[in-house]
Amino acid sequence: MQFKAENVTRIYLGQDRICRCGCKGSYVERGEPLFDKRIKRFAKMWSTYTPGQHDVYTDYMNVSYGNDRAMTVYFT
Repeated sequence: MQFKAENVTRIYLGQDRICRCGCKGSYVERGEPLFDKRIKRFAKMWSTYTPGQHDVYTDYMNVSYGNDRAMTVYFT
């Protein structure tokens, strides 16, 4: 799957192997202050990342990185 920043609507940053309810991470939506910073960070990480079996779906992409941390972008 090709990463298209213009299609991202929401970004999660936090613990990786856990639910995504927000209890162990945070979300930002398009238009919020940290959104642009996080989308740039995700794009940089994705360009060098080798997706695993469960990292790419039609409605999100997930980058896992050290210490059980992840950044996940969601699409409409």
